[in-house]
Amino acid sequence: MTFMPEKVTIYSVGLLGGSLGLALKNSGFKGKITGLSSPSAIETAKRLGCIDEGFTYDSLQDVIKDTDLLFLCSPISVILETLNKLSTMELPEGLLITDVGSTKQKIMEAAAFLPPHVYFCGGHPMTGSEKSGPSVSDPYLFQNAIYVLSPPSGSSGYMEKSFAAFLEKYLGCRTLFLEPSVHDRIVATVSHVPHLLAVALVCLAETMEEKIPGTLTLAAGGFRDMTRVASAPYPMWHDIFLTNKAAIDPLLESLSNILADIRENLKQGSLKEYFDRSDRIRSSISPANKGFLRKLSEVLVHAKDQPGVIASISALLAEKSINIKDIEVLKVREGEGGTIRLAFDNSDIARDAIALLSQNGFSARERT
Repeated sequence: MTFMPEKVTIYSVGLLGGSLGLALKNSGFKGKITGLSSPSAIETAKRLGCIDEGFTYDSLQDVIKDTDLLFLCSPISVILETLNKLSTMELPEGLLITDVGSTKQKIMEAAAFLPPHVYFCGGHPMTGSEKSGPSVSDPYLFQNAIYVLSPPSGSSGYMEKSFAAFLEKYLGCRTLFLEPSVHDRIVATVSHVPHLLAVALVCLAETMEEKIPGTLTLAAGGFRDMTRVASAPYPMWHDIFLTNKAAIDPLLESLSNILADIRENLKQGSLKEYFDRSDRIRSSISPANKGFLRKLSEVLVHAKDQPGVIASISALLAEKSINIKDIEVLKVREGEGGTIRLAFDNSDIARDAIALLSQNGFSARERT
């Protein structure tokens, strides 16, 4: 029997919690969605249609008795506290509890104390925003994103696979099963250390601004793109770093060694090997690799910098029922500056799009 909850509870209706509710409703989920959050968040979430009803956090014991699926969407420290509370509560038979925390090992350890008649499956949707709160909820936030699931045993059983199918159906995501420790080491490499590096670069620019006024004035384009995540709120990242420092610390040491080696190569004027290596590796990572179920075919469109140009392109394609799967404005990229990247399901559709755009005065080519 497929897992199909009738009553879903979202604990903490912020960006992720609100987006979960909107995504479920937007995709045709017919069950009841209850939110537990602060009074102001509940009011906003109900107004936006993220939830059907809402209560304050202290109503957890009463609400959980009538819940099939519980999403814990708080910061990691609060998820840990909530799991401790849940382990002492009367929970319904067959309840599935999951979370959206960015680290998994500590959460899985806390979940081990839940009663045996309930299920727990750790989760981490690889998506989000530097913004927060239910007012920025997005029903398409999980669309095509990788959603990591970490079962307690490290392997997926019937319930975990069924839950994965539920998420893929109603969120439009792609699920991936990973052991908690493996997950934490991977995200430390591709998310946590890069975030610290972005923070360091912004602090470096500030230091130089004090020495050379005008430095921050020129910190636009590529610098802003590279350091965008440095604007994320610290409370969330405090919990991430605190629960994953064992994985982050050795990576920072490795990064320091690489920077030291780059510094020596800089002195000798021999950085070509590093550039060739990074170019080769980064080129192997598809720009469309955002969790799409398959590699997309990309088209580069040269466009004038004028109001309505993107709307014109999308309207032109829409008239011929050509669906754009992904879109990105490429900024300050050598050889591609002033272009728009469009992604399509396959090369046939991409070629149709190129022909249509070319017929209407746009310069377009397939990206290889």
